[in-house]
Amino acid sequence: MLVLVLVAFIAGLVTAVSPCVLPILPIVLATGADGDRRRPYLVIAGLVASFTFFTLASVQIISALGLPSSALRDVAIAIIAIFGLTLLVPAVSELFERATGRLQRAGARLMTPSRSGSLSFASVGATDGEPTAPSPKRASIAGGLLTGVGLGLVWTPCAGPILGAITSLAVISPGSSSTFALVLAYSIGAGLPLLAIAQGGRAMMGRLRMRSASKWATKAFGVLVLVTAGLMAVGADTALSADLTSAFPNWTDGLQSLERANPVQAALSQLEGHDQASGQPTPNGSELSDLGPAPEFTGIDHWLNSKPLTLADLRGKVVLVDFWTYSCINCIRTLPYVEGWYQKYASDGLIVVGVHSPEFAFEHDTGNVSAAIARFGITYPVAQDNEFSTWNAYSNEYWPADYLIDASGHIRAEHFGEGDYDGTEADIRALLQEAGKSALPSQTAEPAGAPIAGSQSPETYLGSARQSDFAGAYPGDGTHAFQLPSKLDLNSWGLGGTWDVASQYITATQAGDKLEFSFQARDVYLVMSAPGSVTAHVTIGGVTAPAQGTEDVSASGELTVSSARLYHLVHLPASAQATLTITFDAPGAQAFAFTFGS
Repeated sequence: MLVLVLVAFIAGLVTAVSPCVLPILPIVLATGADGDRRRPYLVIAGLVASFTFFTLASVQIISALGLPSSALRDVAIAIIAIFGLTLLVPAVSELFERATGRLQRAGARLMTPSRSGSLSFASVGATDGEPTAPSPKRASIAGGLLTGVGLGLVWTPCAGPILGAITSLAVISPGSSSTFALVLAYSIGAGLPLLAIAQGGRAMMGRLRMRSASKWATKAFGVLVLVTAGLMAVGADTALSADLTSAFPNWTDGLQSLERANPVQAALSQLEGHDQASGQPTPNGSELSDLGPAPEFTGIDHWLNSKPLTLADLRGKVVLVDFWTYSCINCIRTLPYVEGWYQKYASDGLIVVGVHSPEFAFEHDTGNVSAAIARFGITYPVAQDNEFSTWNAYSNEYWPADYLIDASGHIRAEHFGEGDYDGTEADIRALLQEAGKSALPSQTAEPAGAPIAGSQSPETYLGSARQSDFAGAYPGDGTHAFQLPSKLDLNSWGLGGTWDVASQYITATQAGDKLEFSFQARDVYLVMSAPGSVTAHVTIGGVTAPAQGTEDVSASGELTVSSARLYHLVHLPASAQATLTITFDAPGAQAFAFTFGS
């Protein structure tokens, strides 16, 4: 146990200096803006207490009160916004201090013993039983702690194996002293670097000796905190965290090696009440290995097709957790199989949970996800994992990815990508039989799919953050004029006209703008979006697309771009090499990424 506590503490230290802390950095720095020496300590103490408590109890609180999963985060964002206003508007600061001062004195009344040994109602700082007003120049203890509580609720640390295990333990056994020790060790480890950052902000304010400069800096911090709260309210902080984590070098490899070390995994397995997963068959004779307890669903923004679920509630059932995102062609091709298994085996105890972890910003929108669920005919529960909390808890890296969980809550099989549908169905049947289901429907042989050509064009992103294979020098973000090259090399692409370049997508800015790709495939798909709708025309090798067309492109080559999704542009009789050209009739269409099929 001591080994786990030490590793949890180290994991917290490293997490607090990783890129995922950057979205909350303005708030941490601002905690010393009012010059009160106590404020950074109080805020970080509140953060540690809040993160510890809500990691252990948030699932139970949300379930007991019947609240949406985002309720606690919304309250926390409101607290942070109020904190920003206190730095910006003196009148709000005074009201906040008076309100939190009353909380502080009320607590003191309840906790101060009288001479007779009973609790008295004397106020802190009062004489002859008369309460005194809080000083507006010094932050109340309750105010600092409350700000820290809000910060602890909105911070989503980068998850590794240890935090994933802690989260799972917190849901399965929240009252365990061992679980509490691990969560607290992690929280303290994360809090110490944040305290150093907060003290650095206070020291920076101390150097502004001129009163006018200090007031100006305090107001600037207030604006920064309010902007941060606004970004959190629309979910932009999570997207920023993901982008920053991808952009910065990964210096946590050493920590993850430590977390996955055999002694650490053995100690975790013992704490979780089972033998360490070794890749060996389980004692009941099944050929499926025990890969350890499945992490709990965590950080889910919305549940679709279902009330909120927990793995603890699903004990006794076989659970297939399918990670997907609705614009991923590889995911889309697996959905009929996943839905088919659910329809076939639900009555025998199979539950499918589709964990929707978005790749693009528009996939965070619940309305878009709901429309995709209806479009694909998905009837099983879908968990909207916008902050990648459950994705990280599983240490997942792929779309699509399937984790098959037995009736006792342990992962027994994993599969990444497309294919081997017969194998996955056989594993489902094996675990249902383990759970006591003997009379199962017969397994249907998987139809042979078209082989994937080794030379098939790769997935290609068009935005500046991940672009590749552009024909020419790719410009930075902003609006640029482009000239299509006379010839494109295989798997390269080019632009004609005037386009606006952003990190995730490119936008056509005028009628006649062109997008070309030289591909090797049978099918071509492109993730696109447009405000309202924009028509375009698709040609291959300079002529209208083949008459068989697709569900999105008419026989005359016309395409209408509207909602943000994957569009099927080309379907050829067989895999071939050709050049695709899309000509847009009006501005506004956004293009994200090409994918291909054979």
